[in-house]
Amino acid sequence: MLKLKILDKLNPTNTLSVNRLLAHKLGLNAAVVYAALIAKQAYYAAREMLDEDGYFYSTSDDLKESTALSKGQQERAVKALECAGLIEKDKRGMPAKRSFRVKDDVELLQKILGQKCENAPTSCPENAQQAGAFCADKLAQNEPHTYKTKDNKSKVSINQSADKIDAIDDKREDYLEIIHENIDYECFAEKEKVDELVELMLDVICSNRKTVRVNGEDLPTEIVKNRFLKLDNSHIDYVLTALQKNTSEVRNIRAYLVTALYNAPATIGNYYSAWVNHDMYGSS
Repeated sequence: MLKLKILDKLNPTNTLSVNRLLAHKLGLNAAVVYAALIAKQAYYAAREMLDEDGYFYSTSDDLKESTALSKGQQERAVKALECAGLIEKDKRGMPAKRSFRVKDDVELLQKILGQKCENAPTSCPENAQQAGAFCADKLAQNEPHTYKTKDNKSKVSINQSADKIDAIDDKREDYLEIIHENIDYECFAEKEKVDELVELMLDVICSNRKTVRVNGEDLPTEIVKNRFLKLDNSHIDYVLTALQKNTSEVRNIRAYLVTALYNAPATIGNYYSAWVNHDMYGSS
């Protein structure tokens, strides 16, 4: 029998065994994530490293290393697996980390692999395990979903391709890495506050709108985007400090922060000069 030389490189420790039937039912990404989680659970179980409830942790970066899937792709795959009842996800430990438990339910798995998705609901039922793979199958096939409008009189059909969604997620992740590097993200202690500013910056940078409202005017999105991509840790710290010291009512916090971030490079010098003068000489 002819042996392929590439098999020496594709050894079991570097290769995921993806079930073809599961890929057809839930989508390839879900099948890949499922295989990776099974391998991880087996690894931790063999070393008695599962927690008391049988969970193990796997961060987005960790699962990306195992599957090459972006955060957005992971989230949709995990949602499909959860909806099918194949896995459970929770935040556990101190500090809390994303943790998983693969359910060792052969009967459920067989039902999913052999289940024909007919008359399936368009959203996840509360008891996903009893419903089988219906919801996950819909997610994987990316079939159109119908939603009622607010007045319940008309319906809107939404059918955005998975490829387009993945492209948007990848774009955000790329810019997220750039922003984190620009602002020296790890130097901040209160990351939750910084994350809010970063998410706001990402919304603007990845926006398809032609203009962004800044200082009460509509500025070209590209100009605002370029300004945001030049911000560093001193600008972020400045905006957080100014927000903390602000005592006036802010009715539209989003617009306020967009303007503050945009103006930061132009106003940071005068702000700290005035602050130093006040501390040294006091108010007149």
